[in-house]
Amino acid sequence: MCKRIDSVVSMEVDSTRWRQLQELSSVKGRQAPKAVVVALASVAGDSDTDRMAVWPSMATTASTTTWSCWIVTERSLGHVRIEYEKYLYDLGDEAVWELAPSDWSAWVRPIANVIGFRFGPFYPAHRQATIFEPAERVVVTFPDGDVNIPDGPVPVDQRANLGRIIEALRAAVNF
Repeated sequence: MCKRIDSVVSMEVDSTRWRQLQELSSVKGRQAPKAVVVALASVAGDSDTDRMAVWPSMATTASTTTWSCWIVTERSLGHVRIEYEKYLYDLGDEAVWELAPSDWSAWVRPIANVIGFRFGPFYPAHRQATIFEPAERVVVTFPDGDVNIPDGPVPVDQRANLGRIIEALRAAVNF
């Protein structure tokens, strides 16, 4: 539910929905920070969490953590990306030392505007049994251009989530 306050739109998320979105945005062994959950809530809108396909991921470098969520609802495709300037930053770290995101983006587009959808099989990467490479990128085409899901290789533990995104897109575009 969105509420207008002095020309600013704020989002109210009840505790049940917060827990559902927290679970959907988290990865194995790590819970997503609050900004990731809020961004996912803004992209999901009032969609039923049981009917969403969400692919969360977390990538780290020596000095950053980037959280990403692809989401498909009955009416939309969206993406959230939140970066923090800290190695392995998650909800547990946030409880101790809350950081503001150093970079972020979120977008959502209507499924009704999809004019093309292309994907192919995945195969194990050369000499990396835990990584899958797409034989062909997953591409969703809108009138103003393409969206690639994902931008690169897919770790084996994330392959099922990508599969759910592909299944949800196939069902939503219905062509």
